[in-house]
Amino acid sequence: MGFLNHTFSEVYARRNNWLTAVDVRVKLLYIVLLLAINLLTKNISIPVFFLSVSFGLLLMVKVPFTAILRSMLLPLSFAIFILLIRGLHEGEKVWLSLSFAGYKLVLKEEGLWNGLQTCSKVLGGISLVILLSFTTTISQLCAGLKWFHVPNTIVDLLALMYRYIFLFLDEVDTMWTAQKTRLGHTSWGKTLKSSGILGGMLVIRAFARAEQTYEAMHARGYEGGRILTARLPSWRKKEYIFVIGIIFVMSFLIYTRNMQVW
Repeated sequence: MGFLNHTFSEVYARRNNWLTAVDVRVKLLYIVLLLAINLLTKNISIPVFFLSVSFGLLLMVKVPFTAILRSMLLPLSFAIFILLIRGLHEGEKVWLSLSFAGYKLVLKEEGLWNGLQTCSKVLGGISLVILLSFTTTISQLCAGLKWFHVPNTIVDLLALMYRYIFLFLDEVDTMWTAQKTRLGHTSWGKTLKSSGILGGMLVIRAFARAEQTYEAMHARGYEGGRILTARLPSWRKKEYIFVIGIIFVMSFLIYTRNMQVW
């Protein structure tokens, strides 16, 4: 399970480069606006552009391609699943017909095109989120959210969730190793059974850990809003330049919208 710890860790966000040096408030503004554009667009080129730019920026600051791909693996699987489901069930015009294990599978053009649009939005949006996560630490992110007056409950939940991700990964690793030493993964059937038991035990331990954490924080007089005390500095000239850049970006996108580019 070491690769999961590496995926969720801040090892890349703690590096010194020009992307990590950008103020978190500026990055949040850009990401939220670009996510809204990615969601509203009806043109596949906009999400693909966001995807390519995000990959390019991460590679520019020397984030390994394998690390980016590992983070994209789960959303990519969902995107492909959505593409296939829509291709099989939407539309009338047949694009491809084949037989598999006695079943006839028909992929339709309209469904594939609609699925491709959905896939591009999923991958374009998740690439923006990954760009933010690889260049921003959790303390910076929570401080930025508090600056935007996001409720303390949400910020505290985010901080606690990130804190306990690694504890639960350690729990999973310990239980997985214990199952393997007891020959719990010697066949596909045993692997499925062991995975089900592991998932159930993890849910039980998550509830137990949550109760223990609540009791410990309540005993120490916790009333919310004081988990993170990081303070953000005043904006400098470059932050104002970035914000002015947002205005130009939005103006350009509105103009291209009127020109029916997206």
